[in-house]
Amino acid sequence: MESKNISIVDNFFAAYSNRDMEALRAVVDEEVMWNFPGHHSFSGVKKGFDAVIDFFDTMNRVMGSSRVQAERLFMEENDKYVVEYQHIRTNRADGNNLDHHWCITWKIKNGNIVEGRHFAGDQHEVDRFFHKISQQPQFNSPAH
Repeated sequence: MESKNISIVDNFFAAYSNRDMEALRAVVDEEVMWNFPGHHSFSGVKKGFDAVIDFFDTMNRVMGSSRVQAERLFMEENDKYVVEYQHIRTNRADGNNLDHHWCITWKIKNGNIVEGRHFAGDQHEVDRFFHKISQQPQFNSPAH
């Protein structure tokens, strides 16, 4: 079976890592919505291409300073969704760490990512982690 929708998600990550905005716009709908759960300043629904890319930029900065180890445990698709299951571990110098499982759903329509949603294995632990991160000067501005 051809993994067409998984390829779209993989193309997203390839384009994102290269900061190739043209390639990103080829796989992400302009009206994309992304839902990141929780009770912290990073949570909520991000609407539109720019807001979603800004969210990924913020998460990239958080995880970049966290020396993250990510293991993709499972990835599957159907004609509308990709489901990704990950195990994430951080190794931060400040001791604020996370050893956690995420499930991410990617909704695909007409060859574009139109929606994403994270599901936390332990929302309380995620809230604790991101709340402490949000207290750092580089993340506690009103824009985040």
